[in-house]
Amino acid sequence: MNILSPIQNLVAKVLPQSSTKKLALKGVTWLAGDKIVRLGISVFTGALVTRYLGPEKYGVLSALTAYAALFGPIANMGVNSLIIRDVAAHPEEERKVVDAAIFLKLFGGIVAFIFAVSLALFANQPQYEPFLVVIATVQFLFYFLESIEIWFLAKHQQKKPIIASQISFLFTSVLRVAFIYFDLGLAAVLFTYALDSILGGIFVYITARKYFSFTLTSLVYDKTKVRKLFRETLPLILSGLGSNIYMKIDKVIMPWLTTAFTLGIYSAATRLSELWYFVPYSVSTALAPLIAEAKSKTPDIYEKRIRKSLVLINLVTFVIAAFTFLIGPLAISLYAGEKYSTALPALQVHIWSLPFISMGLIVDIWLVNERLQKVQVARTFMTAALNIVLNILLVPKYGAVGAAWATLIAYTYPGFFANLLDSRTRKIFWIELQSIFPTPKNIKFILEK
Repeated sequence: MNILSPIQNLVAKVLPQSSTKKLALKGVTWLAGDKIVRLGISVFTGALVTRYLGPEKYGVLSALTAYAALFGPIANMGVNSLIIRDVAAHPEEERKVVDAAIFLKLFGGIVAFIFAVSLALFANQPQYEPFLVVIATVQFLFYFLESIEIWFLAKHQQKKPIIASQISFLFTSVLRVAFIYFDLGLAAVLFTYALDSILGGIFVYITARKYFSFTLTSLVYDKTKVRKLFRETLPLILSGLGSNIYMKIDKVIMPWLTTAFTLGIYSAATRLSELWYFVPYSVSTALAPLIAEAKSKTPDIYEKRIRKSLVLINLVTFVIAAFTFLIGPLAISLYAGEKYSTALPALQVHIWSLPFISMGLIVDIWLVNERLQKVQVARTFMTAALNIVLNILLVPKYGAVGAAWATLIAYTYPGFFANLLDSRTRKIFWIELQSIFPTPKNIKFILEK
């Protein structure tokens, strides 16, 4: 039995046009298949890491990875969605776009690495030991290779980069288990996560050399193209920083608000919740090029595709959230063990942020196609500020469950309520409101041609 069949069938209904249906199904199959393989292995290795480190050291690991993630948008330079958009709209200039993106990401990776390590030196926080921060952030120096992977995706060639990145993932997963077996400690485990990103980029580059005859020595620095792309991507960088702050700031600031043990409990709960993120990310990534193409067609097709995407992603994530809420006690027991039994309330609150994150992914695609990237900046930093304030108020008194409530409340704002407050995005808010509940009308809307 093909476990991807339900997702494939739903996407086929979302995009009934025969020319795009095949591309969507192919994209979802490979992307979701990749995420399912990663999910299965990550659950196994993640459980080993959680049990091996224990709540206190696991809290330190979570703080380090969250801290590194804050600087990810600088290393990424926000160009991934623009590569997809521009390659779809102007395939004759795809190489110029990719070259410009590589130069921007190379610069961003160096800046992010230096900034992250320098800040750790002045943080005066034992959990952010500079040596460990170097291990967590060295991957930024290789982020420019991700532009090549996005190039493949923009050309609807998901298979090749996925195979390359899977090889890296499998190797580093085995290495992680080996490091745990030989009891090499926190630093060694942390290194395997960074190594996965580095090797994945290298393997995708090797794949591009084979199929596209692409070499780094053939890069052409087009000053005009780089500047143009940077001007457009600057709002996305700022938006990404804001998004990562509000998504990760809870774990970053919790070392100052509570104990490493409490952070470890909260991290175990969020880990079980975040395991499901592959579903909306896979679907939205596969749909992004097709939504971009619909923009050049009639407004009716474009709006209908947006709404169907929202209905689909809401239906799936609400079912996942309800399922996780119900099996929470069993999930924590099997995944983390009895040491983490107090993580249940935090998990049952945090999982309901999934539908709002999922809607935000589709809204982000819409904003890029409407060239409203600047709208994202103010709202994400507003959300980050909201999350910080809520954590400061709730974590000292309520611990892990307080952090979960802070996250849930904050996540409802950028991809949903913020759209109501801005006249430029109010249109997408009403579409979201129509799509948010799995009503019979919405289910019928998905199924109709």
